[in-house]
Amino acid sequence: MKRFALCSSVFVWLGGLLHAQLSVPQPGFARFSDGSIHAVHGIAANFIVDPHIVASAEVASFSNAGGLTSSKGLIRLVRADGKLLAQYQSEEPLPVLNIESSLQSAVVWLPAKQLLLSWNGVAFTETPVDDSAFGGRVVFVKLASEGTAQFFVAMTDLSVARLLVSLPAARLITADAEPGAHGRVFVQQSWILSQNDRGLTAEFPNGTRQTIQLSQTPLPPGDLTIERMSNDWLHISSESTGTNWAVYMNAAKLSVSLLPPPVREAAQ
Repeated sequence: MKRFALCSSVFVWLGGLLHAQLSVPQPGFARFSDGSIHAVHGIAANFIVDPHIVASAEVASFSNAGGLTSSKGLIRLVRADGKLLAQYQSEEPLPVLNIESSLQSAVVWLPAKQLLLSWNGVAFTETPVDDSAFGGRVVFVKLASEGTAQFFVAMTDLSVARLLVSLPAARLITADAEPGAHGRVFVQQSWILSQNDRGLTAEFPNGTRQTIQLSQTPLPPGDLTIERMSNDWLHISSESTGTNWAVYMNAAKLSVSLLPPPVREAAQ
């Protein structure tokens, strides 16, 4: 197993916008359709999207502790105060990124390399995982506990399986169907989210299910993109309509608000 050394330089994202640290009770950071990442301020139903561009990326995930981004294959892990902790040149166009709470929850799946990256507090650790027996495409990954990772795999018929894999041996422990999910899924705390015809279906492990209606008209399959803005906030965007939503979601509460598009900064 190969480890990549900690990047020692301090990297403050474009002018130090992260003075509004993720540890402060704010919705967090959202990546919009043009790839620009902006801070989101305010409260539900009254959000302001900062016009300043924090960074640009093809994929992003944020928690209260920091963020993961991937831009042109370069993956960065950044602390909430803006310090660059590590970077990794993956050459992967669309890696699967996830950070849920602490920095130690940061994990990256590189499908072309069949490689799992995880943050051990000092460096990215590489774990080769042969996904040839998964039977589908990995659409979400998370660290389940110390020494295990969960892979959510979308099959050709859009059914979803949850696979538990041991680390670092990459041995498959269990494989279970997710009957309430289909296609591209996202896990928010214990909820599993997947797109339905007009929004999202959220299912809890005990079978509790909620429907999050986002559109009055049918949405094309695979239309919605979900990325984490912070521990409890998700950014959901519709490719077909260009609409953005901020969703607050934990085990006890769910709320949905429209998220305005960023207002571009005036040219100097």
